[in-house]
Amino acid sequence: MKERRFGRLGARAPTSADEAFLDALYLDSRPDLGALPVPRSVIEGIARHQRAMQVEDYARRYAALETWLVTDGEVPVARIVLARSDGVLRVVDLSVAPAARRKGIAGGILGALQDECVRMTLRVRTGNLAARRLYDRLGFTPVRVDDATLELEWGQKEKHPG
Repeated sequence: MKERRFGRLGARAPTSADEAFLDALYLDSRPDLGALPVPRSVIEGIARHQRAMQVEDYARRYAALETWLVTDGEVPVARIVLARSDGVLRVVDLSVAPAARRKGIAGGILGALQDECVRMTLRVRTGNLAARRLYDRLGFTPVRVDDATLELEWGQKEKHPG
């Protein structure tokens, strides 16, 4: 697992040089932390610790885990974590940097994945309306709902000779 492409975007395994980007990306995905009435340095420390716990949790829960730092040229724009099991591609996590949003990054990544798999699943927070609209446009359908998240699935349609 060295490098790959998601359409026009490149991707590589994250390195220690990417830690600041990954920490900022994680913190951006957690607005609840940013709202804490404590100094920014404390919030950043909490976010670093929680991101480390997230990485450990993913490694424990998924046997065949792939983590990719997605780049536009040389510039990091997103991180995606994937797990493959029993013919299903699971998007464990997809985070796009704020400066790269609304530029087709997430759609390009997911579209490239749709081209290479038969079935894909992911989970999204119910309040993440922009992501939900994207997943709907890409053909994902709900399979499970709870108070906080939706479990979505996408599958290739069978092609019948015609």
